[in-house]
Amino acid sequence: MIITLTPNPSVDRTLKIAHLRFNENLRTHDVRVDWGGKGFNVSRALRILDQETLALAWVGGGTGRMLEKGLQDLGIRTDFVWVPEDTRTNTLAQEDAGDWYIRLIEPGPHIPEDAIKALLDTADAYANANDIWVASGSLPQDVPEDFYARLIRLLKAKGVRIFFDTNDNPLKIGLSEAPFLVKPDLAEVANITGINVTNYEEAKLAALPFLRMGVQHVAISIGSLGVLLASQNVILLAAPPKMATRNVTGAGDAVMAGLAYGFSQNMPLNEIARWAAAFGAVVISNELLASVSMDEMRLMLPRVEVRTVNVM
Repeated sequence: MIITLTPNPSVDRTLKIAHLRFNENLRTHDVRVDWGGKGFNVSRALRILDQETLALAWVGGGTGRMLEKGLQDLGIRTDFVWVPEDTRTNTLAQEDAGDWYIRLIEPGPHIPEDAIKALLDTADAYANANDIWVASGSLPQDVPEDFYARLIRLLKAKGVRIFFDTNDNPLKIGLSEAPFLVKPDLAEVANITGINVTNYEEAKLAALPFLRMGVQHVAISIGSLGVLLASQNVILLAAPPKMATRNVTGAGDAVMAGLAYGFSQNMPLNEIARWAAAFGAVVISNELLASVSMDEMRLMLPRVEVRTVNVM
């Protein structure tokens, strides 16, 4: 079983609008509600692959109950630590045609110290050797920046393989504990390495500093170019065919799900890279993560080209 931990989940509302205007009352249509948060997205993607998954998080209030029911209806087990304040709601208002949108992202609830301890205790109770855990997303209010580092240290002591994806100082501090795999976004790659990745060669150079920190595997998504997966022994590039981009929300989390799934099935590293790139490409070509099917994955896999990249 793959366990995902999402510190700052959300109920994501998408509102379609004919035309965005300021200082006016706007009528919306095609309202959609999704169960958001990077770890939750990974859990949802894993269910598409028929992979059992358990989702852990801090949640609160009516939105927390919506999240719990929504995930369970998708066949995802949950074990939440409840907090006094409501889980956040993020809102996207998007024009029917064109690229104009407004995205409102709430900070998340304040997390009391006893709830922080409770989630770490829950993690300790579930941790088993060789399990895969995906710890990803931002931290809500009042959670110290070393939370992920504490979590990684706890899980590594139990022999867990930690897949890690966050931003800013929590990422930098967490890297000091050398997680099993890290998947930084391109902004964080530039922040940590000083390299603005736009091609394969830059991605290869950017992966090396992470490996020198003791991280065993580094995955870098290079947009439509594919996924670079580097270990201490080999660097691979998995390149899908060019696809029309219909959606970018959740594509990075689908890549993470493909990585976690591949390692859970003890695939060779080149096949793990293939699954990661294929999943990201399929999600990008669909309007919604929920509309992706396993049949699409089976069709995409043989179309992904995987090759070894020379280090020098």
